[in-house]
Amino acid sequence: MKKNTICKSALAALLVLCSTSASAQQTFGSGNLAVLLAAASANNTTVSVLELDKVTSNQTAIQTIAIPATGTDAIRVSGSASSTLYAANSNDGSLFCFTGHNSETTSGNINAVVVRAVMALDKSGTITKKTTYSGTAGNQTRCASTIDNTNFFIGDQVGLFTNNATAADPAGNFRGIKAFGGTMYAFTASASLAPVGTFASTTGATFTALPGLPLGSSAMQDFCLISSGANGTAYDVLYILSARSATMGRIDKYSLVSGTWTPNDTVATTYGGFGLVAEKSGTGANLYLTTGTGATVANQVLKVVDAAGYNATINISGNTSLYTATAGTILKGIAFAPKSVNNSVTNPTNKTWLMDGNKVTFFVLPSAPVEIFSLTGSKLASFEPADVIHLNLQEGIYFMKVDSKTTKIFVK
Repeated sequence: MKKNTICKSALAALLVLCSTSASAQQTFGSGNLAVLLAAASANNTTVSVLELDKVTSNQTAIQTIAIPATGTDAIRVSGSASSTLYAANSNDGSLFCFTGHNSETTSGNINAVVVRAVMALDKSGTITKKTTYSGTAGNQTRCASTIDNTNFFIGDQVGLFTNNATAADPAGNFRGIKAFGGTMYAFTASASLAPVGTFASTTGATFTALPGLPLGSSAMQDFCLISSGANGTAYDVLYILSARSATMGRIDKYSLVSGTWTPNDTVATTYGGFGLVAEKSGTGANLYLTTGTGATVANQVLKVVDAAGYNATINISGNTSLYTATAGTILKGIAFAPKSVNNSVTNPTNKTWLMDGNKVTFFVLPSAPVEIFSLTGSKLASFEPADVIHLNLQEGIYFMKVDSKTTKIFVK
């Protein structure tokens, strides 16, 4: 069954519902950031999740959520490791995900502990151990994400794992694992592979490099994609963050042009760079990153702006320091704060579907094919009779054609 998201429509058959947020003490604010903080520059330490807003410079964290360090869900991490503790959102944005070692031990290098866990926080701030897997002693656990909030793609220094796995399949050296538009992307710093590729399944899949990307390097740290709107809902702009030192790094930009990722130049940074998340802003993008090398104490969360749009030369400006870690602590992975999703609603046919955002429309199509067009007439999607549409559109005006009748759709 195909799914798509349309936020507000003039079509009379649509059911428009708005989700509400709980007012629990640890509820994340809408549109904020979530950042992983290692408590010390040590190879065995605790971790917390900080909530920050996207605009206030030199702010105090809105909240700090300590991840349990004792009990069956205990998590320990390596703060001093320069390529571990990345963060990712689930495909629907409802979870903030990361990995750690499922152990209470406070002595020795935590990377020797082979039992590792995927941890996730939801909108209410609730911490859940989603699954565990068995890694290899001495190698790092890196990152995890999910398409369906049940089965996880887990990046590790020795390869790709999934729920309860005891061996990597396939083998590799993967860092960031992130979902965009229902596709799972993986990041590797291998000098023999393109840095970003996709996995079609949680196990046994081939790492399929994105076409057009050059080979990677060990300096590459993290990546993020955005949907510019120039190609419908496709995620068509890629940013890659690298750091050769705490004061020397770069940001590379690529755009997907006719099926190939085309370089849009690069900019040097004076702050290195470890974790990265990005979002469309106007015709350009806002990038939020943690500075340093992944092992740099008292580092920062920065907001930088790429004023250039799709397939245009990167134009970075407006560096804003949002937060600075205290002495001895290290800011690691960064992603968006989890949002409200999965509210059960009933459509006019009395069938139950799931809500996938703050303002989402659900409907069952009539007994005729449906096509979605941009304002300029480009076809963005088509659906067969009785499919449920859940199409993630950028803000704007679109047209829906059912049989020979066309209806204007407003997305805002």
